[in-house]
Amino acid sequence: MQNTSGKKKTSFYILAAFFALFIIFLYGPMLSIFILSFQGPQGSMTFPLRDASTHWFRDLFTSTRYGDLGGAFRRSMLIAVAAMAITAVVCFFAGLAFRRKFWGAGPLFYLAIVSLVIPGLLLSFGIGQMFQLLGLRLHWIISGLGAHLSWTLPFGLLIMFAVF
Repeated sequence: MQNTSGKKKTSFYILAAFFALFIIFLYGPMLSIFILSFQGPQGSMTFPLRDASTHWFRDLFTSTRYGDLGGAFRRSMLIAVAAMAITAVVCFFAGLAFRRKFWGAGPLFYLAIVSLVIPGLLLSFGIGQMFQLLGLRLHWIISGLGAHLSWTLPFGLLIMFAVF
């Protein structure tokens, strides 16, 4: 805020300093770990850097030490793109359909939005039980896509209601 003489109040500078300290406190450790991740194989999580290299990043993306991180990343991207495409198409047509009143529109809307209210853990247990009852084999693409859609469809539907 400015007073009548055009200068900012002292409280502005105090709050700005407090905000800067908060941001440093919040993101400082993350920045430190990022910088320290460029240590060489003989380095540790302390400063100064020794043998600066990308050794740990190369080691992370090979499937020998920490599991198949590259494969997990590819699977995550596949599920994300599939969930995005399905959500966009379904929510676009649902938004068009909900422009007009039809029988059962209210219960159908609440059925679509209910996964925002149910906690994620309970929802994932429900998805697992449904697969077991239907005799389907749990697979990462099917169950993962179902879990993603249970989160993305309600948000996409609410956005389409605002658009249409």
